[in-house]
Amino acid sequence: MTKKEIAEEIYDRLIRDYNVKIQKKEVYNLVSEVFTIIQECLLKGEKVKISGFGTFVVKTRKPKKGMNIKKREIVEVPERKIVLFKPSKNFIKS
Repeated sequence: MTKKEIAEEIYDRLIRDYNVKIQKKEVYNLVSEVFTIIQECLLKGEKVKISGFGTFVVKTRKPKKGMNIKKREIVEVPERKIVLFKPSKNFIKS
């Protein structure tokens, strides 16, 4: 599901379930802003915990040796940061 599809689903539910009068573009902008805030927090090294959903956290992977298959040689894979997601217990139960 893309960001656009998420915004459209939220838009449809707001109209259907809550009779909210809002434009699709406004919903898309809100969804975009939520993702921007999550990204900014993760870039600062902060943990993002969404109750009932899960937690996003940035971890650092240590450098390691890898294999370049085309050249058949060992290469050094540098240290890098990755984002991990741990679903909440409620998320898993649903």
